[in-house]
Amino acid sequence: MSEISVCIPTYEFKGKGVFYLSQLIDSLKTQTFQDFDIVISDHSVDDDIFNFAKEISEDFEITYTRNPNGRGFQAPNTNCALDNAEGRIIKLIYQDDIFVNDQALELIHKGFEENDGKWMMHGFAHTVDGKSTNRPMIPKWTDMMLEGRNLLGSPTCFACLNEAKMHMDEKIKLLIDTELYHRMRYSHGMPIILEDILVANREHPDRMS
Repeated sequence: MSEISVCIPTYEFKGKGVFYLSQLIDSLKTQTFQDFDIVISDHSVDDDIFNFAKEISEDFEITYTRNPNGRGFQAPNTNCALDNAEGRIIKLIYQDDIFVNDQALELIHKGFEENDGKWMMHGFAHTVDGKSTNRPMIPKWTDMMLEGRNLLGSPTCFACLNEAKMHMDEKIKLLIDTELYHRMRYSHGMPIILEDILVANREHPDRMS
């Protein structure tokens, strides 16, 4: 069993699914911490992501699941990925986002080793082209999290111990992330905050978060 499971909910993304996912996988190849596996939950209607997962299985330990449930919605696909994660630590990241720090997984692992927290939010930036980044942000808790005032970041900035994982609420369609953060804090206390910028959220019209 790997120390970290990198959970990636995926779908065909109007033909760009493999393109986005391949850039994310490239950003995993250079990680200094390599004790990880990859969990892919796929909402696609075609086999492009499946075939790509077979290709990269030569270089990574891959758990691939075709998920027919709740297609078109973020929560069911995310939950499926979480359910198939076996690592001690879960790192969630969406397929169109990327790691921008080669020490990202190492810093996440170190953060859990040196703190008592059960979950974590880390710094993030934004990207349009998957190369250059802008607007770096440091996570911050707000008292109006449940109302949608989110300064913590998207689920791509989220990690937790497997023992503490919680599902996204599949009954709601808006504020899915902030509702999850609220429940995580209620059950497990405040998150560990890493100020390091570890990922970039891709900005484009079809983004899910």
